[in-house]
Amino acid sequence: MKTNLINRMCRSAILILILLTAGNLLAGGPSFKELNSVKLPFTPSTHWYTHTNDFKFFLCSTKSDMLMLDGITGKILWQTNFKKDYKNDKFANQYWNKEANVVLVFDEDTKKAVATKYFIDGKTGKVLWSSDKYVSDFGQYELSAGFSTYYDPLTNGVLLPTKESVDLVDVNNGKLIWSKNISLTGKAKEFDCYIMKYYDLVKVITGKETETYLTTSDGKEVTDIEPYFNKKKFMADRLHATIIDLPEKNMYVLMQGETSNFYAFLGATLPKWKMNFKGYDAKTDKLLWNKQYKIAYAFDWIDLTPFIKMTYQDGKLFVEHDPNANSSSGLTVLNPDNGELLWEASFATSEIKNNLTKAYLTPFPAPDPVISNGKAFVVDKAKNIVSCYDAGSGKKLWDSKKFPDAQKIPTLIYTDETVIMSYGGDAVKCVDHVQSSGPSIFRHEYLNKDKYGIIAYDAATGKEKWSSESISKSAKDGFDFIAGTQLIDGKLFCSTDKNFFILDPKNGNVVSSVPVSKEKVGDAWKMYYFHKQNKIILNCEKGVMKIDPVAVKTEGVLKTPTMAYYPASYEMKADDLYSDYALFTDGNAADGKFKEFAAIDLDKMVIRGLEGGALLFYDIPHFSEGAEMFYKVDGSEIKFYSVK
Repeated sequence: MKTNLINRMCRSAILILILLTAGNLLAGGPSFKELNSVKLPFTPSTHWYTHTNDFKFFLCSTKSDMLMLDGITGKILWQTNFKKDYKNDKFANQYWNKEANVVLVFDEDTKKAVATKYFIDGKTGKVLWSSDKYVSDFGQYELSAGFSTYYDPLTNGVLLPTKESVDLVDVNNGKLIWSKNISLTGKAKEFDCYIMKYYDLVKVITGKETETYLTTSDGKEVTDIEPYFNKKKFMADRLHATIIDLPEKNMYVLMQGETSNFYAFLGATLPKWKMNFKGYDAKTDKLLWNKQYKIAYAFDWIDLTPFIKMTYQDGKLFVEHDPNANSSSGLTVLNPDNGELLWEASFATSEIKNNLTKAYLTPFPAPDPVISNGKAFVVDKAKNIVSCYDAGSGKKLWDSKKFPDAQKIPTLIYTDETVIMSYGGDAVKCVDHVQSSGPSIFRHEYLNKDKYGIIAYDAATGKEKWSSESISKSAKDGFDFIAGTQLIDGKLFCSTDKNFFILDPKNGNVVSSVPVSKEKVGDAWKMYYFHKQNKIILNCEKGVMKIDPVAVKTEGVLKTPTMAYYPASYEMKADDLYSDYALFTDGNAADGKFKEFAAIDLDKMVIRGLEGGALLFYDIPHFSEGAEMFYKVDGSEIKFYSVK
């Protein structure tokens, strides 16, 4: 843990140096609007501009001083000097519970005494309460995580243990909500306690084989934990929760892993195979049904994000995952009315390939199944074939011939008894670097080299109707690279690196085209279709094109260098890809190191501003939720900017 902390500190220091020199890189380019600038009375070192997502509160501190800054107005809300106000030269331990907006400071506990813990109001800086009762660490429990993470908003309680009890305490006044005496069944180092992520329960571990569950509200001991599952907590965590609304059935369905979260988190175990599916009445939130199935799934080697997905099509729930052990099953199809299993088929959400020194894991290499006219069309990436099933019974109707072994299959489209698959695309992979000595090194790497093409199949037989190879001569394009395909109003829009085509999906004939080369923006590398705005955006080597798919004409061109990579918007905490559009303009995409990005107004086709790419990769984000604001620092000076 200490090594990771040092690495993060070193990484942050390097990023700061890069950011401070970014002005030289961006000289002469469009600048973002500066909102305000604040010179602090000290240079933060302990809390380096830690903030809430909305930028309302910024906590800054050293070992001896602390202040809270309003990032929206630029005003200092309060300031304290620990020697003057607490008769303490410094506080080595400083933690902030952002949800409750309470700051905790204390010295180290010793064998002879427990240090006094001071709980400070984040809004005013006043001490709410203090205590010398609660230990800073005990076994696996650490107050740093407990205070910051184990918070229950319904009781306003935080979980604070002594060596004889586990207490839930009101974080605003120190009043005891409930207390549970503990009796260790194993060694003291095995002790742990925490509020479960998606349950209204506290889990207390007193030995390797002994664990107790207590209700968060009143500390009552329970044995059956499922009645205390809190779907509101689960649904609020949109990053990992899977909830599908079914308006036509007046219900919603929730997919939940066996553990308190999908992945290892605060003492939970790695993902297990048991997966719970629950159907709820949309009006009353009444549980209609609850089913559990054994479902295998892989997960990201770095951040442990699970590779499992649930979609709703044709009145059925389609769960995509990896095959179970000793089984060819991977796609699980459920009846949303009662959760009963309808059928299963071979499907995999991840693909692993190895060589002597590396192992590559590609998440979701194939597209979601496409359901139409009572048929389910699936890309089997393991066998490199397209398969067709009867959507009701799961009976296999046909398999296609093998297609080239591309790393990514980005698109599967059905229209007018034709199934169209484009293959080849970029991917962020999990890579295991095997060292001759020492542990493996895991990291994400971006790869955009692939085999590209398009194949159209007869939906009834699976026989090939046309392909990029068969139409290459008439289209005068080798389709060596495909930036994207999209079906719009019965027409197939296809961008290669050299051309932009509108194709007849029945036969692949070119209906019309837009001359990309005429705009002199270089080769296209990515196409995006924005359904709400009904606009197509082409990212090219030397600029961005906006195309009207109705009029089939170029609406605007922006000249700027770009990099083949995912939009920088994703790293800006953007909530809308169109309105918050941003691209990297300089750096090394393969290693994920970027020197510069550009925020782009797609309506006006102008650059809003250029900034250093390092700004996007801090452990504490420099952007507010929704990508509306960002900040930069230079020692004790902080500046706030508007993105738009």
